[in-house]
Formats: sequence, structure tokens, C-alpha cells
Amino acid sequence: MSRPKRWAEACSKVREGLDELRQLQEEYQEWLDNLPENLEGCALAEKLEAIIEVGTGDIEGGLEDAEAAEFPLGFGRD
Repeated sequence: MSRPKRWAEACSKVREGLDELRQLQEEYQEWLDNLPENLEGCALAEKLEAIIEVGTGDIEGGLEDAEAAEFPLGFGRD
């Protein structure tokens, strides 16, 4: 498989992983939203909040750059 195709495949895998992380964050948010009031502020709630707050923007930006990369043709064809 060519390097550009492998690159595109790797970007696709990262995109799938990023989508999965965001979906999981939504599930953790639902869990936090449904905690009983007496558990607000407990260790469990703090851990759920930490997971929800993990930023994925930097990953998204880097992935967009990777997806937009132009590949060299090589052998003087560039």
C-alpha cells in the first residue's frame, strides 16, 4: 500500500478513535447528570468531571492538518 494511502488510513483510524472518545465523554456526562444529589462533589463525581473535561480540540486540529497534508510526488515531479 502506498504511503499516502497508509496516511489516509491512519487518519481515518484517528478520526474513529476521536469520535469514540467524544461518544464516551457523552456517556460519562449522562452518568454524572444522573448521580443522586448526595453524590455531588464526591470522588466519583470529580473523576467523571475530569473525563468530561478532557480536551480533544488539539487532537482535532492536528488531525485536520494531517488530513490536509500534500504528499510529495518524488523523483523530481514536485
